[in-house]
Amino acid sequence: MKNITIVIALLTIFWTWIFPKYQIYNYEKEARDLLKNNFAQEMKQKLLSQPSQKIIKYDVLNHYPDIRIYHDFQIKAEEIPKLQEPEEFKINLCNQWNYLTSFDSQKREAFLNVLEKDKVTFHITVKDKFGQEVFYIKQRISECPNFFKIRNAKQGEVIEEPKPVTFLPQAAPAVRTSSDAAQY
Repeated sequence: MKNITIVIALLTIFWTWIFPKYQIYNYEKEARDLLKNNFAQEMKQKLLSQPSQKIIKYDVLNHYPDIRIYHDFQIKAEEIPKLQEPEEFKINLCNQWNYLTSFDSQKREAFLNVLEKDKVTFHITVKDKFGQEVFYIKQRISECPNFFKIRNAKQGEVIEEPKPVTFLPQAAPAVRTSSDAAQY
C-alpha cells in the first residue's frame, strides 16, 4: 500500500509540474526553429502579397535573433507623408504580434519566452527611390508596448491596436466689437 501511494504521488508530481515544463520546452524549441528557419521567408511572402508591392521593394534577411527588413520605396520620400514617421513603422511591427493571442496559453507563453530570452530584434531600414536612407529603426519585440498585453491575454482575445492621437487646432472665438475683444 505504501508503494502504491508513493507511485501515485510521483505520477501526480510528474503530471502537474514536470510534464507542463517539458511541453513548454518543446514549444520553445518549435518556436525557435520557426524563427530561425521559415520566419523570414514567410514574412517576405506576406509583405510581397500586399497591394503596395508596386511602390515598395522588400528584402528580409534572417540573422537570428536579428531580423533585418529593407523597405526600398520606388518613389521620393516626400511623396508619402507617413513615410517620415518611424513611430508608425514601430507601431505596425509591434501590432503584428497580436495574432499570438489565438494560440493556446502554453504555446503563446513559449513563443513569448523565446522572443524575450533570445532578444529577437527587428532592424528596419527605409530607403527612397534614390537609395538614400530615410530612417532606420531597431525594435526589440519584448520591448513592444503590447508585449505584456499579449502575454496576459486570454486565448482568442482581441488586443485593440493603439490609434495615434492627433490634436486639431481650435479656432479662436469670434469677436464682434472691440469691447468684446477686451474681455478675452
